[in-house]
Amino acid sequence: MPKVVDRQNRRRSVAEAIHRIAAREGIEGVSVRLVAAEAGLSLGAVQREFPTKDDLLRFALDASLEEVAARFSRIRIGPAQLSFAEGLRAVLIDLLPTDERRRAQARIWAAFYARAAVDAHFARVLADLDTQARENLAAALGYAREKGELVQGQDPEALAELLLVIIDGFWLTCARMPEDAPLDTLRAAVEATVALIGR
Repeated sequence: MPKVVDRQNRRRSVAEAIHRIAAREGIEGVSVRLVAAEAGLSLGAVQREFPTKDDLLRFALDASLEEVAARFSRIRIGPAQLSFAEGLRAVLIDLLPTDERRRAQARIWAAFYARAAVDAHFARVLADLDTQARENLAAALGYAREKGELVQGQDPEALAELLLVIIDGFWLTCARMPEDAPLDTLRAAVEATVALIGR
């Protein structure tokens, strides 16, 4: 049992180290040696688990997706919960780089997109994520249409595709913003998106 716990703690320390490095230096600053030093682990301990930088990045991808999915799962649309407009606003606001963690995730996300062009694993993971997000958005938009929250005649599937593009655009924009950049224009873009989709 202790070995299992140690491995989990080590993996958690590695994930935290990658996020801190990515927030400071961008994903290109990540290396096995630097992650080991940042996590307070020996180089050998990290190399046994993650022999290459690509292994580290794949792990960071999975860890980031789990964390973001957990945050989004707390945003619920439906009866006695949030309206679609409120839920959409909450999701988009949650993506903004309001802290070091979200800033790191935006930078990691941008790097994942670049890697997906040449790495089948990244491409497959992101394609699966898009499929799941598309289905979830289409279901939420279908509910919003039933409740009269959408402009009449709008196609939920087409809107789901549009929102995927918008969400990706938000994260890619966040990835290149300086740490002290004001977020007023992005918050205004969130409100414009909500107004565009809803009544």
